[in-house]
Amino acid sequence: MRHAYENVPYYRRLFDAAGVDASAIRTAADLARIPVSSRTDIQLTSICDRLATGVDASKLIVRKTTGSSGQCLEVMRTWTEEQKLNLMRWRAIRAYGLKRADVIAVPRVPIGRHHRDYALPRRIADRLGFYRKQLIDLSTIEDASRILILREPEVIMGWPTILGDLAPKWKAMRTPDTRGPRFIISGGEMLAPHVKKQITEGFGAPVYDMMGAHEVSLLAGECPSTGHYHFSDETILAEVVVDGRIAEPGEQGDLVVTGLHSMAMPFIRYNLGDVVVQGSAQCECGSPFSTMRSIQGRTGEYFNLPEGRRVHPQDIVRMSFIAASWIRNLQVVQNDLTHLELQVVPVRPPTESEVDAIRTAVKKVLWGVATLDVVIVDDIPVSYDTKFKVHRSMVPMNETSAAPRA
Repeated sequence: MRHAYENVPYYRRLFDAAGVDASAIRTAADLARIPVSSRTDIQLTSICDRLATGVDASKLIVRKTTGSSGQCLEVMRTWTEEQKLNLMRWRAIRAYGLKRADVIAVPRVPIGRHHRDYALPRRIADRLGFYRKQLIDLSTIEDASRILILREPEVIMGWPTILGDLAPKWKAMRTPDTRGPRFIISGGEMLAPHVKKQITEGFGAPVYDMMGAHEVSLLAGECPSTGHYHFSDETILAEVVVDGRIAEPGEQGDLVVTGLHSMAMPFIRYNLGDVVVQGSAQCECGSPFSTMRSIQGRTGEYFNLPEGRRVHPQDIVRMSFIAASWIRNLQVVQNDLTHLELQVVPVRPPTESEVDAIRTAVKKVLWGVATLDVVIVDDIPVSYDTKFKVHRSMVPMNETSAAPRA
């Protein structure tokens, strides 16, 4: 806190405006005195006002993130900060059973490295046989599956959308002698229950979900025992905030984080825009980490409805899967304020009564002010160079009936 106040103009102004003495912030509870900063607050601040005094921006690693809102944000770190955060991520994966000699395959869309993100440490680790990482450029699902079968990696890591499509293809193409992965790591997108099931059944291995953000790197990882998420308490201080206070266990709120190792460009009480459910102060599995119970989605993903009501697409997805076991994939589309469409790819042709069961279940979360049509489709096109969204809104941003209320 003292570093940010003394060296970062944005935080000096923020602290002064709120009457906060940086030297008095000594415990996690003291953080509540500091106002929460949103992504918009940070974006409207110049880079020089967000960087610490004396830091040469030309020597920093730059990450650009857009998130679901499409708003671009540049995040900068020193090489040392980047490696420290990477090591903490490896620590988290080791907790799932990663061994030193394991090969980790990452099917992904080809992307470039930042020129300051030196690859030398990675090449040295690969040469020594430490956590060898193999990137598989995703030309087609068939090609990627063939490479995975040939290389037989112990761990596969990637976006749920890609893993969900790879799993059944890998299963169909493998031979009886093919060795499958020991576990799967998903991240980068929301892991829907049906996709997790598809990945698990296809690869015959457990799936562990990890949550991260360019601003602070690793946020949390799924607990194998409880299914809750362990916060990365070594790298962030996480708060679940509702109405300006810390949420009680089981209560839903905004995820606000403070990066503990971001000195070049600090992030203090930064609202990531994620809605999560508060967990226990220490996980029931016995690990010392604080927890959240689940990830609900992004605040910007809510559908606005008439009369100032709103609904999160994940609520519609959850109710749909409770009502139907025959869904392979789905997507929620809002055509206008009063009309939503649920596009469903079925495992088998459903009966009319089974389709009605979805309408009845979802009706409970639409407040009686909007309707839902269930449309059976053969496929939902996916572009692997962008994150798959389980929802799409056709409603213009300025078309709202009133201020949203819960």
